[in-house]
Amino acid sequence: MRRVRILQIGDIHYPGWRLHQSNLDAKDRQFAPGITDGLRRSSFPAILRKIGQLSTGPSCHGVVFVGDFTTAGRSEYLEGVFRHFTLLCRRNGKEIETPLLFVPGNHDVNRADARDLGRLEKFRAMAQLAAKYRWEKVPSEQPVQVKLTGKDCSLDLTLLNTAVGSWELHNLPEFLRDKLQAANTHTAALDLGSFSGTDIDPSAAPTVPPAKLVEQYYGQLDTPYVMPQMLDAVQRTLDEGNATFGVLVGHHNLLPQKIPRISPYGEMLNAGFVRSQMLSLNRPIVYLHGHIHQDPVEVVSDPRIPDSKLILISAPEIKDGFNEIVFYLSEQDDLVGIRLIPHRAKSEDGTLVEAAHCFISTLSPSRASIDSRTFDLFRRLRQHKEERSGDLLFWNEVQHLAGSDFEGEALEDALIMLHASHLIEIDDLNKPNKSWRIQLKGK
Repeated sequence: MRRVRILQIGDIHYPGWRLHQSNLDAKDRQFAPGITDGLRRSSFPAILRKIGQLSTGPSCHGVVFVGDFTTAGRSEYLEGVFRHFTLLCRRNGKEIETPLLFVPGNHDVNRADARDLGRLEKFRAMAQLAAKYRWEKVPSEQPVQVKLTGKDCSLDLTLLNTAVGSWELHNLPEFLRDKLQAANTHTAALDLGSFSGTDIDPSAAPTVPPAKLVEQYYGQLDTPYVMPQMLDAVQRTLDEGNATFGVLVGHHNLLPQKIPRISPYGEMLNAGFVRSQMLSLNRPIVYLHGHIHQDPVEVVSDPRIPDSKLILISAPEIKDGFNEIVFYLSEQDDLVGIRLIPHRAKSEDGTLVEAAHCFISTLSPSRASIDSRTFDLFRRLRQHKEERSGDLLFWNEVQHLAGSDFEGEALEDALIMLHASHLIEIDDLNKPNKSWRIQLKGK
């Protein structure tokens, strides 16, 4: 079994990122703020330190950013983000630089660039910064294919641009388009809920500050979608390359978010079609995204397509932490499973913790391949079960039975492959292996 490990970094929203402050039981509201502020802690420095520590370590094969580097199209801050994370993720001076991958988000689109440069050229500034700081290319009309190299294996990722429709006024209803074209939203508060010609009382105009209003427009007037030619290219690449699975990266979610979203465009416009096309490929497809500032892990399948599995993993906003993801690959380059390791901020004390792991099995039993050494381990486990008449085995028992034949990660790999083959069941697979309880299936 081979492994490829990446970091998935969610929405950054620099420079407006809000820091988590630890809780404080402030009964005396008149107390000196200099002291009370000094007693609070923020987990944000710990988040950045952990990203730097993991990304520069030998076991990290790439860092994936899922968009929204800045807020409300403030493109003047983009270079600061590229520079900061380049220094953070490549500070150890490795001979081979850690690959840095990204997709644009709706907040990365500057309104003036969208108006003056057009649908695709509005990403020119990001493309130039990516080249300057040696990041992977930004996807625009076509997806970008990136190959990450692990130990004796590689992982292909496909970067998608779901923000092509951001600030494209022709995508909006006519009454909204006319108002936005006629006004400078940085100074004028517009009533986007009324049609042209409707009598509006000037005294009832929104009292929202202009800066907040612009941010509201970016959140509500986003029109996310995957262009047909981009989706066709993804399907063609997976089919022609005989890939047994796919890993896609986009900014927007393919399923509705948990928290109700009050917005004209609360979901990717062709999300259902994209999901259907991915399921029709009849193989595991992993989709990494951000945008919703939450961290659901969701699996969609179609029972009529036996090997279909769409795994959607969202990264939280960076102030809340990030994801570490391990891909387990067989010798035949099948995706055996995914381990999600969430690093999350704790607001109560301002610390960063490694939350409960999540393991997702992805290998169809029909594709499982057991080598002679792994099958010999299974034979030993079955014999031990018969001798002791017990159903459950614990990690230390399995270690003893495996002996010196399985050193380091080899024992974990063998058990995961047996689990994927439905020969054993591993309880608590989400936990570290010392907590596993192994049960043999059948008699």
